[in-house]
Amino acid sequence: MRAIVIPKNGPPSVFEERDMPDRRLAPKDLRISVEAAGVNFADLMGRVGLYPDAPPCPYAPGYEVAGVVTEAGDQVGAELAVGTRVMATTRFWGYADSVRCPEHWAVPLPDDVDFVTGAAVPVNYLTAYLALVHCGAAREGERVLVHGGAGGVGLAVLDLARPLGVDLYATAGSDEKCARLEALGVMKAFNYREVDYAEAARKHLRGGGFQVILDPLGPESFQKGLDLLEPLGRIVCYGFSSLVTGPKRKLWHAVTSVLKAHKVNPITLMNQNKGVHGLNLAQLFTQRALHRRAMGEMGRLLSAGQIQPTIDTTFPMTARGASDAHTYLHERRNFGKVVLARAP
Repeated sequence: MRAIVIPKNGPPSVFEERDMPDRRLAPKDLRISVEAAGVNFADLMGRVGLYPDAPPCPYAPGYEVAGVVTEAGDQVGAELAVGTRVMATTRFWGYADSVRCPEHWAVPLPDDVDFVTGAAVPVNYLTAYLALVHCGAAREGERVLVHGGAGGVGLAVLDLARPLGVDLYATAGSDEKCARLEALGVMKAFNYREVDYAEAARKHLRGGGFQVILDPLGPESFQKGLDLLEPLGRIVCYGFSSLVTGPKRKLWHAVTSVLKAHKVNPITLMNQNKGVHGLNLAQLFTQRALHRRAMGEMGRLLSAGQIQPTIDTTFPMTARGASDAHTYLHERRNFGKVVLARAP
């Protein structure tokens, strides 16, 4: 396979295109010809050397793809036969012309959905679904705050929140992004670069707080989140994007941020009637039943037109394209999903 690899940790310019050996299929594995691959913040963390789950260099990042099944193990079901258009999660190696994955990581892609849209669904919508519905247990009428509302997960939360009847609030990094979010249905968006979002939220809610907070930022926002929770509120932590503040690794910043991480005291949580939940999608790949069920639900919602990923920008699936895509995300320029796509 031809892959876009990280030969060593460093800035976006490190990407190289290399021929890598195809991995052998197990009986329930698929090989997918990749037409498009989603770009996620975890890819950036892996490239700078701050993602503990990343394999040794050289490797290709990429947690989600869309494409066509070109090979299937002898125990793969007929719904994923050779020639089937699919979207799938991957355990790295998505930035390539082909990738291997277990069959329960993939679902058929509706014929009327293009590959770029398909590649924008698995990571963002699985994360949003598990955070909002499973972990956060958001209910009608509750107030939900999502950080990074203009990113792929944030907009997926907005999509999934509408039918639940929750009141969604968000943070974003510019007035323009905040205005766009409010036009899409967010009750109020707070520009975290200009105001203390916690103080602004308290003022807007006249001293009130939130029943659910979805936080991909990391240690620096955790205590604020706990303080903003109403009794019986839940905070779901699913990322450490605040550790990556530029295109290169800043180890001291990362270390000091982790050391400042709030230590959760269970007695305090009980006395305050608050809950904390951690979510790491990368650690759920072995949960076959959960993964199959959640992917199937995302496929059903996409086919029914009940979710529609917001695509910000598509870059070519080349080393230069990957470099440009990572730079774009580092600069927080996106409103929605960034995708790598093979030239037609």
